[in-house]
Amino acid sequence: MESKVLDNAPDGISIFVDTNILIYHLLEDEIYGASCRSFLRRAEEKSIRAFTSPVVISETLFLYLRFWVIANKKIAPKKVLDYIKRHRGVIKEVDFQKPQTLFTIFKVFSISNVILKASYDMVKRYNLLPNDAINAALVRRYAIPAIATRDDDFDDIDGLVIFKPQASS
Repeated sequence: MESKVLDNAPDGISIFVDTNILIYHLLEDEIYGASCRSFLRRAEEKSIRAFTSPVVISETLFLYLRFWVIANKKIAPKKVLDYIKRHRGVIKEVDFQKPQTLFTIFKVFSISNVILKASYDMVKRYNLLPNDAINAALVRRYAIPAIATRDDDFDDIDGLVIFKPQASS
């Protein structure tokens, strides 16, 4: 594993983008938001070829909803899921336009049975959680050399360059 600063991702690189990069941007995170915004701007301008998965999109939308409920309904983080399930109408209150627009800058890989089978191997080989294993299997299948993430779980994957956002000073 080789870890580098996200801001230093070279032009032209193909890079898989993980959920936390999108969330730091969408929620305007004080620590990593600026680095992620800058990186995603480069992806939008096509100086970086950005890829993601349905898993990342689902996780991002759920976390976006979760943080909206915490901030706007003043619900304790541990009680958000139960609140959403009991008050389904809250979902209609959330404006998902910002994440939906963000997703348009990516090529989204499909998840096939071949990917799922490979992900089972990734779980065993690298001790990954299932969602990370699916993303890692996609990275391998499509020969993407790098991933943008703050997640340390990808650190042990052979030959994968990890680009991590830099904390704002």
